[in-house]
Amino acid sequence: MIEDFLHRNVVATPQDIEIQLQLWSYMVAKHFNISLKEVQEMTPETFQQSLAWTLVGNNQEKKERDVQKQKNKSGGNETVPLDYNWLQNEDF
Repeated sequence: MIEDFLHRNVVATPQDIEIQLQLWSYMVAKHFNISLKEVQEMTPETFQQSLAWTLVGNNQEKKERDVQKQKNKSGGNETVPLDYNWLQNEDF
């Protein structure tokens, strides 16, 4: 059930919503090194802010890993990451 949800990558049913909330709770607990119980006791506002910081932190760590992987591939030569986020702007 959980593996199916992760492979679909789509929230389609009420059961999927529950699984998504559990996944986010786990991510927050892991990021802040706290228990799931502590996450579940958070106010909705605190949970949303914690989740936002978790997602941003995970994204930053992924970028750093990608840069490191690229450095390893290039034999330590300087690499310049390309940022294409500007393509997602509506004004473009």
